[in-house]
Amino acid sequence: MGLLLLAWALLPGCWAVTGPGTVRGFLGGTLSVSCTYPAGWEMEPKFWCTPGTAVFTCDDVIVITSEHRPVVRRGRFSIQDDRARRVFTVTVEGLTERDAGTYRCGVRWSSVWRDESDEVKVIVSPAPSLSTTHPALTTTPLRPPPSLRPPPGRPRRGRTLRGGAPGPSATSR
Repeated sequence: MGLLLLAWALLPGCWAVTGPGTVRGFLGGTLSVSCTYPAGWEMEPKFWCTPGTAVFTCDDVIVITSEHRPVVRRGRFSIQDDRARRVFTVTVEGLTERDAGTYRCGVRWSSVWRDESDEVKVIVSPAPSLSTTHPALTTTPLRPPPSLRPPPGRPRRGRTLRGGAPGPSATSR
């Protein structure tokens, strides 16, 4: 037991579940949160919940995996446990203002011990306006690259030439 406490003191976080801390999503959008866990916990249930009191990790478990179900969907919430990489991802679709708040991502130990988990703060922002200028959201008119455009002065197929002369007919295509 003393060796275990010494290892825990010297290697902080080696047995911890680690989440991103704070994440941001947009109203109506989809939010994905990834949490990691240490080796040896691959078959334990992973969960996403609202925080409980000092005694209980969770007040309300929103979605949880099991040993036999590493992917679970419950309404707008889903959880997927990638056991090879020791990371599980919680996805929330159709974000609402009510989704903003504090959650816990964690690994369920047992019904006796407090679960290992990390706190995640979710911020939900209004959806970005299309009229807002943003460097990452610039648009370009759809136009074929120069290599696919006909040379200047050559008629396009199926169009009327200048002067009213018909282009190639539909039957000659």
